[in-house]
Amino acid sequence: MPREPSPLLQEFLPIFPKGRALDVAMGEGRNALFLAAHGYTVEGLERDLEAIQNCRRLAREKNLTIHTQQVDLEHYTIEANAYDLIICFYYLQRNLIPQMKDGLKSGGMLVYETFLIDQHLRYGKPKHPEYCFEHNELLNLFRDFRVLFYKEGIPEDQTISVSLIARK
Repeated sequence: MPREPSPLLQEFLPIFPKGRALDVAMGEGRNALFLAAHGYTVEGLERDLEAIQNCRRLAREKNLTIHTQQVDLEHYTIEANAYDLIICFYYLQRNLIPQMKDGLKSGGMLVYETFLIDQHLRYGKPKHPEYCFEHNELLNLFRDFRVLFYKEGIPEDQTISVSLIARK
């Protein structure tokens, strides 16, 4: 996994509301660390204990604070009306999306980026197609939000992804 924060987060950081942020399926915390370094109060959710420990170590090295929780997202409920920013990168659990939407405060923003079905069709990864969004699926899930950025396609690294930034 890359250690650098998502280019999407870096590019759009100036428009994100400051405050409390939630990183869903944070992995080793590359994006959580980036947000913490820019003044956010960050909470990270992750199932993999080793990834959480690596995030905590990196946070200590950088003198940053991130509140991490080891959770099984299949059995977790996101706090309602609690976050100014929710981010999710390369994790898809469709029944979490309504919780992410409800977890945002009014005016809060969501950043989502993950695999598009074309990734599975072309490269066979992820192995299971249900871990990929269909064309326009992510966009349609946020029709009740103000969509500020949406892109489907093939970036330079040949990962076929879909990206969205939306305001509640």
